[in-house]
Amino acid sequence: MAAGFGSRFGGLKQLYSFTENKYSILDFSIYDAIDAGFNNIVFIVRDDILNVFKQKYTSTLPSSISVTYVIQGVDKVPKAYKLINREKPWGTGHALLMLKDIVCNKFALINADDFYGKEAFKQMHDNLFNSDSNYLIGYQLDKTLSDNGTVSRGECYFSSDRSLKHIIERKQITKRENKTSYIEKDFVKPIEADTIVSMNFWGFSPEILNIAEKEFVQFLDTYNDDDSEFYITKVVESAINTNQIFTVLKTNSNWFGVTYKEDVISVSNQIDNLIDKGVYPKVLW
Repeated sequence: MAAGFGSRFGGLKQLYSFTENKYSILDFSIYDAIDAGFNNIVFIVRDDILNVFKQKYTSTLPSSISVTYVIQGVDKVPKAYKLINREKPWGTGHALLMLKDIVCNKFALINADDFYGKEAFKQMHDNLFNSDSNYLIGYQLDKTLSDNGTVSRGECYFSSDRSLKHIIERKQITKRENKTSYIEKDFVKPIEADTIVSMNFWGFSPEILNIAEKEFVQFLDTYNDDDSEFYITKVVESAINTNQIFTVLKTNSNWFGVTYKEDVISVSNQIDNLIDKGVYPKVLW
């Protein structure tokens, strides 16, 4: 998913260069995905950045890798809702829905600006294609915070068999007075630092796309011309309610990402460190 505006970052963070060879976080995710066994890539982008992505990737990736581009636009809504006036993308659930006419098999979905780590891609690939479950890579909340501002995360709740029971979007998470908390309806609410959260690394069966379509229509029916977003978490909640199973894979991979411009130095240092250790080559392809 690479259609966001990056308003808090102040630019196109999806392709921001972090290394001397001008690699973005997304480049390392693609490298890890290919290494894990994925061989088809779909970029979900905005129309105004489509050509930038094509210039970068059309002739860059190995010839054995299939590449497709799909546009997530604010006009990609059912005909009955075409008169809604909106400028920003509809959110991650809408991005997921853009795959409905593109994907017909099991697939993984990630954010373009999050670094998930090699192990996470390997876990996802090996589990997704060897069972009937849907999957989520789970990260510990305190390892996903930014020192430079608040973040949003999907808080995970589990059934007795450790499958995902609920996932709820928490906004404006940060440390306040040395305790981790989020904001809900103008109230500050605590959340445990070791809470397992979603960073939008999902493994889905194609049935999820029909659920996304139904939930998006319900979202539009109650839309109030504001900046509210249609999140993947809403789609997953609906899928769980129809008895679809979601297994959370806890990973030892280190997550890091860019929400704010001030995050750049830290991310660059962490990537350089991985290259120095030989985890990644200096030239990916």
